[in-house]
Amino acid sequence: MATSRVRVRFLEPAAHDLTMLVRSNPQIIRQLVKRLLAIETDRTIGEPVLGDLIGLRQVSVGDGQGRILWREITRSNGDIVCEVAEVWGHGARVASALYAEMTRRVTTLPKNPQTIALSDVIESLGRTSMGLRAPEQQRREPVPEWLLSRLVYTAGIARRDVESLDAEAAMELWERHITSDKLTSETDTQT
Repeated sequence: MATSRVRVRFLEPAAHDLTMLVRSNPQIIRQLVKRLLAIETDRTIGEPVLGDLIGLRQVSVGDGQGRILWREITRSNGDIVCEVAEVWGHGARVASALYAEMTRRVTTLPKNPQTIALSDVIESLGRTSMGLRAPEQQRREPVPEWLLSRLVYTAGIARRDVESLDAEAAMELWERHITSDKLTSETDTQT
């Protein structure tokens, strides 16, 4: 069985936050990208957020000059997705405005929000990311359409969860599903 993976993905407003920082505070971008890459290897960095934003984590960079807020979601395949909800730089927002905006974003999130891969966000930053790249696992072979259909419609796995997989992980999940069905039917015929 494959080990669970941690992936960082951005909600669209958070990706916009980061691109806006390129204009207003480009010096902080490299530190923010490094911290985002660190979240993929240690999702417990930073500290939990309390109050209305319980369930989120935050981490500061550059002596408090920037901050990242994210939530962790465990997919049905065991993979862990850290959804970045907000990124800000010093002077961009005062703390009360930051938390008010974050509370608004969290309370208006749809059940399955569209997200953007960390590698795509880094790529969109261009030279500002100064050569930092997401791990190669982000550059993955997509799940073939036939396999996506079988996992969603036959195995009953949420489309969003299947789309977050690479082709190899999706095939492992399908093999587990058909093997468990086979084991269940063999047990039923023996009783």
